[in-house]
Amino acid sequence: MKLLYAGAGAVGAFLAARTSASGHDVTVLVRPARAERLRADGLRLTGAATAVARPTVATADQLAGAFDAVIIAVKADALGGLLDDVAPAIGPHTLIVPFLNGMAHMDALTGRFGRAVAGGVLRVATDLDADGSVKVLNQLFEAEIGELDGRPGTRLEPLAAALRSAGADVTVSRAIIDDMWTKWVTIASIGAVTGLTRAPIGLVVATPGGDAFARAVVAEAASVAAEAGHPVAAGRLDSLVHMVTAADSPLTSSLSRDVLAGRPTEVEAVLGDLTELAHTAGIDTPALDAAALALRVHNKLPQPQ
Repeated sequence: MKLLYAGAGAVGAFLAARTSASGHDVTVLVRPARAERLRADGLRLTGAATAVARPTVATADQLAGAFDAVIIAVKADALGGLLDDVAPAIGPHTLIVPFLNGMAHMDALTGRFGRAVAGGVLRVATDLDADGSVKVLNQLFEAEIGELDGRPGTRLEPLAAALRSAGADVTVSRAIIDDMWTKWVTIASIGAVTGLTRAPIGLVVATPGGDAFARAVVAEAASVAAEAGHPVAAGRLDSLVHMVTAADSPLTSSLSRDVLAGRPTEVEAVLGDLTELAHTAGIDTPALDAAALALRVHNKLPQPQ
């Protein structure tokens, strides 16, 4: 399968390396500085999964011809500048699947590319090291993809097969918007708890008030999803509560890892958009608001060079 990954950060580089290693025709679309480094060093995975892959590396001015699928794997604040960059790669039969945090990106993508866009949920635990390599934190590699209107069909099967060949546990979903909301509630909850405290779940819940705070965060996030018409299923909600209150858990989040590394966070996509929806609907979210404020302040601080 001819695959284009737009973005080669912690998520895009991981996916590109894994699908390239499984024999697919992979191109990564990156900025010039990143392109130079990738051409010299390749895509390097370390940690729980190790690999070095050398897919085709392209900058926006080097894209020519349509791809079978374009996987969007950038941070949400980079999406606006990416739409023009990927346009030359989109043909009449190209599938576009975003693996981004939050939900706001869907309007931008469907507004530009229409029915070419499907929905996507990705669960991996990766972090981009300063040397450009991707640290794989555990073996988690799960994906859900689906048509936005839930219609059946075979359009998604080739991409599902490509991801499975790379080691992913893939589901072709008939309710992908619900799945995306469930992931949003999940990452917002874990991100708020660990991002605000800059600590793993186990340490938070071992501290007086930590368990109650974690439960309040989940309840607030879930109430926003329910108000939007995408309630989290009871079983998944119970699992999430257990996840954020588990004693001795080392679980962190991309938000907390970014804070500790001195990097800007995706606070707006993960928490800001969620709290804005809550406020519009008249839902009080004091725990989420506190986490969003802390991370917004972090983003305004001078970042290490």
